[in-house]
Amino acid sequence: MASKTLLYIGAGILFLVGLCLFGYGVLSVIGSTSAQGSSNWLTFGLGFGCVGVLFLAGGAGLIYAAQRGTKTEVVQQVTMKVDLPGETKIEQLKCRSCGGALKAENVKMIAGAPTVECPYCGTTYQLTEEPKW
Repeated sequence: MASKTLLYIGAGILFLVGLCLFGYGVLSVIGSTSAQGSSNWLTFGLGFGCVGVLFLAGGAGLIYAAQRGTKTEVVQQVTMKVDLPGETKIEQLKCRSCGGALKAENVKMIAGAPTVECPYCGTTYQLTEEPKW
């Protein structure tokens, strides 16, 4: 972030110096075309004008460099750890009516409560959690 700020500040300085040099060069060329002007002022003015254009191009290049790196993608990985209280046993879930084996896709949340539908007998009932004490 700080490097972009420095690039913008440098571009502003180059633009100001470039405009001053270019303006001075243009005024020198205009002054040399008058009746009293000499050809030395013409060469001098063209030189300052060209250097001013180079400074302006440098400022534009710094702005391009600052804008070029603006798209950044942040990738984050999140790992969740579940700490189960006490001893936990994992058992096969079986239907209360027919005893058929139930799978995770048979359990659905209906009105905020876990409900299971047996694929064998079609019985639907709400799961309840037994107290842990």
